[in-house]
Amino acid sequence: MTEDDDPDASIRSILVPTDGSDAADAALERALQFAELEGATVHVLSVVDTTANPMRFGVAEVADLDRARTELVDGVVDACGDRTPRLEVRGAVRRGRPAETILEYVEEQAIDLLVVGRTGRGGVAEALLGSTADRLVRQAAIPVVVVPDVGETDDRSRGAE
Repeated sequence: MTEDDDPDASIRSILVPTDGSDAADAALERALQFAELEGATVHVLSVVDTTANPMRFGVAEVADLDRARTELVDGVVDACGDRTPRLEVRGAVRRGRPAETILEYVEEQAIDLLVVGRTGRGGVAEALLGSTADRLVRQAAIPVVVVPDVGETDDRSRGAE
């Protein structure tokens, strides 16, 4: 059995998909905590989803989305570097269906742990996790940590169930 096959092997790389939401920020915070404990590299990935309605996006709109996502990822990477200078934080922006693109990135970069935010707002699966998080939990070949949005945990603590 090699180190790659050992389920108890240390975590060397963590992926946090981000869309700039509070849930993604909470997931990033948790991932940074894990990374500090393990000495792992944190990857921050934003996916530009132009597949939902391809007729809606022209070349200029896609360029604007790419630019906005790149600025988001660069901002997150810079903030993480300022906060935790000894950690390596990498950023990337990709296009495609979010869950599929995230899983492709996991394979390409040999990610050990996936940390995602929960933002579900409708339907049974989405109410539990959010559609992308639900797909990742079901399809990922690596451990997935699902972090609730801070607002959701605050609501529960006040008795709003």
